Amino acid sequence: MTESSTTSNTLSLGDRFSDWVVVAITLVALLAGWFFKSNVENRSVLLENSAIYALTPQGWHTSLPQGNEVLHVTDPLSTGFGTTYSVQYIPIEAGSAVGQAASLLTLQRGQQLTAYRVLEQKKVTVYGKPAYELSYVFVETDPNLTHDDFPNIVLGLDYIYLTGDHAVVVTYWADKQNFEYDLGRFQLFLKSLKF
Repeated sequence: MTESSTTSNTLSLGDRFSDWVVVAITLVALLAGWFFKSNVENRSVLLENSAIYALTPQGWHTSLPQGNEVLHVTDPLSTGFGTTYSVQYIPIEAGSAVGQAASLLTLQRGQQLTAYRVLEQKKVTVYGKPAYELSYVFVETDPNLTHDDFPNIVLGLDYIYLTGDHAVVVTYWADKQNFEYDLGRFQLFLKSLKF
């Protein structure tokens, strides 16, 4: 004759309560970490230069503007090509159409950038301001210690605004892999921009 014993696998009220407390504490810790991470990543610094005011991401390198540029910042932590925001004033004839400024910029970029190709161009309204959007791609081949050994495919986005006898060009450049990820931060920069 064999004896069989049945064991009950029921948890006491205290065991169930402690399980739920552990789950709740874990969720609170994850949410707090996510909020902290978002806060650190979205910190910004007011930068003003030649009547341009913008909130640029904290910790980014500010380069000396060259030529028509009035603002140039680069993310030192981005992989591949360094994510870059720049603002430049391009002198144009009074009464010029935005398409003329876009054509001038396209010619300039075509001469300066390797394998430059325009992907799309259209009139848009950006935070209540009429603008012209120009998206393009190019290959970055400049040897630099902060870049990879291989050429990088870089996506670019320009917003062109007309202001009297100048076109204000706001540019976003990022490595193909980082473009969509960093686009939200660029939109915050664009929203903060005053000229």
